[in-house]
Amino acid sequence: MNPFFGKSKCAARAAMALVAVATLLLAVGCGFGGGGNGGGGGGGGGNNGNFTNASLKGQYAFTLRGVGTPDGVNSFFFVEGGVFTADGNGNLTSVTDDFIENFTAGLNIQATGTYRINKDGTGDMQFVFGVNNVAQYRITLSDDSHFYMVEDEGFNTSAGTGEKQDATAFASVPSGTFVLQTHDLVAGNSKLGVTTWNAGQITGTGDVLIGGSGLISPVTITGTAQAPGSSTGRGTVTIVDDTGTSHYVYYVVNSKKLLVLNTDATSSLGIGRAEAQSGGPFSAASLNGSYVFGSAGETTFISGIHSVGFFTTNGTGGVTDGNFDFVQDGNPVTNILLNPGSSYTVDANGRADVKLNLSTGLTNEKVMYLVSPSRALFLVNDPINVEDGTVDKQSGTFSNSSLNGQASFFMDGFDASQSPALFKDRVGTLTPDGSGSLRTNYRTSFFDGNNIIGGFSDFTFTGTYAVNGSGVATAQFPGFTGNMVFYLSSTNTGYFLQADTGVDMGGSFTKQTGP
Repeated sequence: MNPFFGKSKCAARAAMALVAVATLLLAVGCGFGGGGNGGGGGGGGGNNGNFTNASLKGQYAFTLRGVGTPDGVNSFFFVEGGVFTADGNGNLTSVTDDFIENFTAGLNIQATGTYRINKDGTGDMQFVFGVNNVAQYRITLSDDSHFYMVEDEGFNTSAGTGEKQDATAFASVPSGTFVLQTHDLVAGNSKLGVTTWNAGQITGTGDVLIGGSGLISPVTITGTAQAPGSSTGRGTVTIVDDTGTSHYVYYVVNSKKLLVLNTDATSSLGIGRAEAQSGGPFSAASLNGSYVFGSAGETTFISGIHSVGFFTTNGTGGVTDGNFDFVQDGNPVTNILLNPGSSYTVDANGRADVKLNLSTGLTNEKVMYLVSPSRALFLVNDPINVEDGTVDKQSGTFSNSSLNGQASFFMDGFDASQSPALFKDRVGTLTPDGSGSLRTNYRTSFFDGNNIIGGFSDFTFTGTYAVNGSGVATAQFPGFTGNMVFYLSSTNTGYFLQADTGVDMGGSFTKQTGP
């Protein structure tokens, strides 16, 4: 993260350097981040031992969201995005960084950097903006094209993802039909819709969920997009809908995917994505089978809700099975079943309305836009919360052997089970053995917004797990108050959350495919 811009940024970083070092030493020594065994991340602790610096080579795009301090006195939420080039030998030869915090934008900031990849795919990365002005990140590779990341240098904590870019897609303005999803902390909204991009002109339709007000549907979408930079894949786009005008930078991942970051610093703090749609026109038959989902959002608290689950559709408008777990404001509610009468509809443009009648007596309504018959982006129609996420179709059969081999993962949220309460982000590896035993090796980055301190700790835990035939798994880690619930979309891949009182954390995990 680069929370200071121009000359003031470098001066402030220098002034805070000694504070940051002291904070990091305190954090590691005291075992913040959940307790347990320390030191698991330094050399790699998993069983996939073929990653090296050469595994991170080429151009990558990334986005993050987090909380931190720009001055050592105040704390603010922020979003960050950009692109970088890794040379395969531990050097970042080019970094372009965009950053929004405290109603201030720092855009198109240039840097260089270094990185190190451990044998299990974990690693450390630094963006060097100047003397005493270094941002530090922990990453875990899923393969040589995808990684999870958290920021952990002590000024802040954040979590996000990165993907390898296809430079052949930089030649022109993105074109095609895209499902566009954004989530904005300051505006308190989630926006979702289907858009057509043609020669820089954008048209479409969608839905807007506003916290405290509810859903606006449908909204008309128009806009314009400028061509991306030929060397970075970074471009700009303006989107207009019924609620106003928004300006974004976008980062081309490939011709089928963009990452976006809102640059309206005085009124927004948003990131999102656009994924190319295929398989239309759609109907109820397009949504047929079992699907897992993961989502997160805000209640009266930032990162106040995480949800995971699955539902099974029959291809004709009926939902025949499902299970649902969520944690809201640190209160977990697990193993929720579906009552009869759950249903869905699908429009020709891919908009789906899925109504899940929960055994708690409530209805959970997901407004989804199909990326394809096997994937969708969605928001939850709720009058208070602002929650959104992704849906993936399940493949394969499930048992304990479905969790076998090493996976990368990340989680974000907060931990109020200890004092002081902390914003936390985790990144690392999960290594199940296929027979009910599980090992996790990860780094926790944390930030205390009241006392304005942060840091990180490394941990290794062992535990046990059990997977049922629906792809739902539970795991326990003795010595760590870690009761985890997993929903598998395929072997070693899916969504999960921590089901412990006082903790509100969730994320996703992806099977590693090493070099």
